[in-house]
Amino acid sequence: MGSDEWSGYREAQKERRAERLPVRTQEILDLEKQGYKVIKLTEYQYRVNDAIDLYPIHRNFHHLRTKKRGNYKTAIELMHKYIKP
Repeated sequence: MGSDEWSGYREAQKERRAERLPVRTQEILDLEKQGYKVIKLTEYQYRVNDAIDLYPIHRNFHHLRTKKRGNYKTAIELMHKYIKP
């Protein structure tokens, strides 16, 4: 791939991430309706119940106490697995 092709690829990647960010962010914010406490640390990082950090772009998580990291399919499923509201 030439530099022009890589540039086009990076721009397309930025657009895809920008499209999914609001949807995944809303999914995290909706956890409050289920009784969880959600704190926005940055546009790309949210803390739930002072226990788990969620990163909406790639659906990654970090459990603060156990130091476990990974991916999640849905935020609510992850919360049910690790913490109660």
